[in-house]
Amino acid sequence: MKENRYINPTTDFGFKRIFGQEANKDILIAFLNSLLPEKHQIADLSFFNTEQNPPRQDVYAAILDLHCVTPSGERFIVEMQRKSEAYFVDRSLYYTASAITNMVRRGGGIGPLPAVYFIGLMDFIPRGEGWNELIREVSLKDQYGAEVYEKLRMFYVLLPLFTKTEAELVAEKDKWLYFLNDLYNLENIPAILGMDPVFVKAFEVAEFANMSEAEQLAFFKSADDKATTKRMWDYDMKNAREEGMAQGINKTLLETAQKMKAAGIGPETIKAVTGLPGF
Repeated sequence: MKENRYINPTTDFGFKRIFGQEANKDILIAFLNSLLPEKHQIADLSFFNTEQNPPRQDVYAAILDLHCVTPSGERFIVEMQRKSEAYFVDRSLYYTASAITNMVRRGGGIGPLPAVYFIGLMDFIPRGEGWNELIREVSLKDQYGAEVYEKLRMFYVLLPLFTKTEAELVAEKDKWLYFLNDLYNLENIPAILGMDPVFVKAFEVAEFANMSEAEQLAFFKSADDKATTKRMWDYDMKNAREEGMAQGINKTLLETAQKMKAAGIGPETIKAVTGLPGF
């Protein structure tokens, strides 16, 4: 099994490393602008608190993947959802409503509110009607289809429906969706993407060799595919060999199995990799 050169951007760690750092906000801006209509393009943004504090202690606190604000006050909530979830739309609506609620301070009254955008990147296809388009854009409209409120928009991107090859990449949106879907299996940056400095930077940030050991371990914990499982195994075996202790191998096997279980990896895969049953 070959080792991957780049991290998986659809994992929690991979997505936040590439798109969620202040030093890389130009990557996030380029990605969001590829999805947004011309009139909603972003010139600059700052990362905002990802925890939405509820008004009462008994209310669920929304923890967002990315929460950004532009200089003029528009909010952008970006969520990467890798596993199928029945109530993802419900959660996205709650997150968006929480962001709106936190804009209004007690005693100040409600005046014009900044626009709020939710971008949900879904690595699965939900059940039900309407989920057959690559990008589903939602806004508040009346019974005649006329838009009632333009400052609340939600974009759902179904990554499994993107099937274009490298030769078919023309639009910026397609390039970014290809990046998200195929980065983990690429050995080098494709020529069509290598002409853009933002993509070059994104590939450099995503390169496994450019990560510290602590970052590599964090990536292992956030991933659950077989290639990453092998890297987790190799990583721990290397440490055990360096210690030169036979008992260290047994301990490492157990620790690896525990990490895999915590990452949501199934018991059959854990047994196949570590040889340890009962997980």
